[in-house]
Amino acid sequence: MLKPYAEVLADLFYPQRCVGCSRRSSDVLCRTCFEALPEISPPTCGRCGLPTAFEVYGCDGCRTVELAFDGARAPLRYEGVGKGAVHALKYEGYRRVVERLMAPLMAGSLAGMRFDAVVAVPLHRARLAKRGFNQAELMGRAVAGRIGAPFLDKLRAVRGTRDQVELAAPERRENVAGAFDARGPVAGSVLLVDDVMTTGATLNECARVLKTSGTREVHALTLCRTC
Repeated sequence: MLKPYAEVLADLFYPQRCVGCSRRSSDVLCRTCFEALPEISPPTCGRCGLPTAFEVYGCDGCRTVELAFDGARAPLRYEGVGKGAVHALKYEGYRRVVERLMAPLMAGSLAGMRFDAVVAVPLHRARLAKRGFNQAELMGRAVAGRIGAPFLDKLRAVRGTRDQVELAAPERRENVAGAFDARGPVAGSVLLVDDVMTTGATLNECARVLKTSGTREVHALTLCRTC
């Protein structure tokens, strides 16, 4: 079947490239970079998602940390091709990577878990205006479609925050404290989606807000996490 005219023009003027090595590719990842995906393989901590020697709920990395979410998962480490995929979407607006790579990996890491709704970490209006889109929302909507759960726009950023990359763990928690609000209750079990988990401060604050509004369970899902 011939490609629609619009798709032919898109391929001509905006050729698809690999987000790992930036070379022209038939998909968002070439075979070499796909084989180099920095996967997080089980066993992992069921509470924070860090790789562990055996399955646990509460590892050395999170046992002493108060967390509002009930579990966290990520299919990739935040390095190499995984980091490249996040940057391609977040800073270059390469949205094709969401449906072609991110959503399949993220949905696949849920291993049959069921949720009543999917919610994304929001962007403050100033940052949203600058970037033009919320990468977490794009990812959340795509994952919701794959797992058959509704995507709900139930969180909002009520104040701007500093970039978390610049901050140490205690500063990250302070930076996002009170930065989010819920647009009404979300009953049942919620899947909270973002791009990367480092200390979990942003996800934790969003989960706290959701639970305060009446959500029973919150499970965090990101494409990548630092390990």
